Amino acid sequence: MKNLHWNLVKAEDTSAPGCDLVRQWLREHNWAVNPSFMEQLQQPQHAAQPLILLTQANGETVGGLIAETQLSWLRISIMSVHPEWRSKGIGTALLAEAGRLAIERGCKHAYVDTMEYQAPHFYLAHGFELVGQIPDWDSHGHSKMYFSKHLQQTTIR
Repeated sequence: MKNLHWNLVKAEDTSAPGCDLVRQWLREHNWAVNPSFMEQLQQPQHAAQPLILLTQANGETVGGLIAETQLSWLRISIMSVHPEWRSKGIGTALLAEAGRLAIERGCKHAYVDTMEYQAPHFYLAHGFELVGQIPDWDSHGHSKMYFSKHLQQTTIR
C-alpha cells in the first residue's frame, strides 16, 4: 500500500481554495443517502421563509420574534421583550402567533435554543421539551439549551 502524506492547512474564511470542494462532497453525500429530502430542498415552495413578529405599544417596539419556517419546522432564532414590558403576556402572544402562522405554513414542529440564564423556564412552561444541552457553552459555566415542541392544530399555549 502506498504511503500517503497529508497535512492540515488553516484557512482565513470560507472563500479559501478547497472550501467549495468540501461543500460539494457533503452535497454529493447527502444526495446519495437522502435524495428525496435533497429534492424537496431544491423546490422553491420548500425554501426557508422568514417569520417576523413585532409587538408595539404607543408607536414603539416593545418585543419581537425573529424566526423562519422550512418544511415542517418553525425555527425561532431570537425572541425578546423590553425589560419594562416583560411578564405582561407579550412573549406568550408572540409564541402563540408564531405557532399559529407556522401551522398555517404546514409546520408540525418548533425549535429554539436559549442560554440557561435566558428563558428555559418560559419555553418549558409553553410545552417545549429540553432535547439537548451543551454545558459551559459560553466558557463561563453557562449551558446552551435546545428545546423542541410538536405543534398541535391549536396555537402554542
